[in-house]
Amino acid sequence: MEDSKRYSHIDLMETIAIFFVITYHSTLYSFEITGIDSALYYFRYFGRTILSTCVPLFFFVNGYLLFNKQFDLKKHIKKILKLIILVFVWALILMPAYLAISGEPLDINVILDSISNLSIPWSMNIFWFIGALVCLYILFPVLKISFDKDKRIFCFFIIVCAIFTFGTVLGDQLLTIEGIVFHQKYNGLNYPVFLMFNPFREIRGYSFVYFCLGGMIYTYEDRILSVSKIKRNVISASGIILSCSLLFLIGILYSKYNDGEMWDVVWNGYDSVFTLFNVLFIYVLCLNYKGCNKFIISISKNTLGIYFLHKLIVRLTHPWIITVPALCNNAFNLFYAFSIMCICLLICILMRKIPVLRKLI
Repeated sequence: MEDSKRYSHIDLMETIAIFFVITYHSTLYSFEITGIDSALYYFRYFGRTILSTCVPLFFFVNGYLLFNKQFDLKKHIKKILKLIILVFVWALILMPAYLAISGEPLDINVILDSISNLSIPWSMNIFWFIGALVCLYILFPVLKISFDKDKRIFCFFIIVCAIFTFGTVLGDQLLTIEGIVFHQKYNGLNYPVFLMFNPFREIRGYSFVYFCLGGMIYTYEDRILSVSKIKRNVISASGIILSCSLLFLIGILYSKYNDGEMWDVVWNGYDSVFTLFNVLFIYVLCLNYKGCNKFIISISKNTLGIYFLHKLIVRLTHPWIITVPALCNNAFNLFYAFSIMCICLLICILMRKIPVLRKLI
């Protein structure tokens, strides 16, 4: 977040988001519940459910900040172009770095092919988020007009988008569970008759819901704060536990009884209603934070740079750490992710001191 006016709760949300991203990408422990019936593995699998809020929190925060400030089309276009350029510049940086770490020769054809396809292991798959963000930014001017002029139309868009994304996923999950219970094979709501009427098919439509809800919730913030602190905290904390538990149970059913493969509660959880609720609950809890912690502000200001850098640091350190079994647990994983976040922050701070490099973050 680069605006002069800072929101302490948004700084905290961005810090939580990037920490969750790094924690997810730096997993040190095994949680394969399909192979081993172990209480420890189930505990680890449950612990991952809250990580599904990582990227959605970023979509939510972007909406919160963009919808509720004055819009400048020229600056907005420059921001879109900058993000697109950054993807390819960082791809050009990360590809040779990955080849060097892997001990592979620096083949220019391999580098160019990987950059054009954004398909480098351990690094390039992070760029899907930037692509989704650019899509949001491209349509934002139209959404902004609706938000400012007639919120009924804006709310209509959110509701329709939610129905065709989160609603469809929830329907799939419920029908899949029914199929598991009654031993019937269910193939999902992918019939042409459903897809034909879905304007958000084959795109990450759920990102629009998080983005637009972030914008809308600002207008209700005073009402939320008018609720007693204890009451809203109890509701939010209880809601997170319940949502994580339901996502956990769905993950078990999909992993154990549907296709026999591990169901990733993080990646597959982005468009689940449980993650949506958790993002809202985290927002409410973060409203309690009124501080001005320099570390949190620094993280918030550098989330983009940390995001680009973190997988490279993971790639450098992860192979060494997993050779020590005593370190492959949840507790050390949190410390490991925090350390990576701090290392990336330090690199970003140093880059900001160099005129050319500061443009990369």
